[in-house]
Amino acid sequence: MHPVLAHYLTADVAKETLRKEKAGEPLSPEEQAFVAAAAAHPKQRTTLLGVGGRVLASDAQAAVVMLAAHASARALLDDAVLAEPTRKAREALAEEGASEEEADAFIASILLEEAFGYEQEVDSFDRDFVREALGEVPALAALTKESVDALFLAFVKGTANEVDRKAREHMARALFDIAWSEGPAPINPEHLEALLEAEIVDKPEEEQDARVRATVQLLQALSKEGVVGPLRLTRLRAQLGDDDA
Repeated sequence: MHPVLAHYLTADVAKETLRKEKAGEPLSPEEQAFVAAAAAHPKQRTTLLGVGGRVLASDAQAAVVMLAAHASARALLDDAVLAEPTRKAREALAEEGASEEEADAFIASILLEEAFGYEQEVDSFDRDFVREALGEVPALAALTKESVDALFLAFVKGTANEVDRKAREHMARALFDIAWSEGPAPINPEHLEALLEAEIVDKPEEEQDARVRATVQLLQALSKEGVVGPLRLTRLRAQLGDDDA
């Protein structure tokens, strides 16, 4: 988990930073990042400051997590290792029409995935995974409906076996609908969990095998296109129970 994200997961810490900002007290770089995130999202700021009143604890916690993630996304620009891939990711998103707020949300989602998406120690920050995920952004941002359709067709036609071809067609369509219904984004464990529940669990064993095989092959094909990095590919294949992951 990114240190800024970890630091601000407590409402009291977040509120203290906003108090310091209002009082005109000096702020550290991470505090400045949080204040900037709160200024860009006044609704969440108001919800956070309403803790203890009529605001539900769940709403306040959601606001804290959201602001913390956006603050950590801003802090990446001060990271010696991640600053450059962050700039390139933001530039790629901007070139495809994303607003600054949308770019913030995209990068914040990567940090939330790193923090909560995998079984790992939350006290550590997987900088290599985040750097890889940022590196996926230009290829993802460049995807269009036409290029996704072309990927789909090439993948489906990539096997002569009729059973495998049908499995490829079914699973590619299902995964794209789940992961990319609102535009291309990093394929993450939540996407695969939804795919498994909807398309694989409770199916006959032979059909399960064909669909898992097709999904692994799809992830490998997407990796060749640069939209799924090696670390992500290994983790997603492991989630599918692929023994070769």
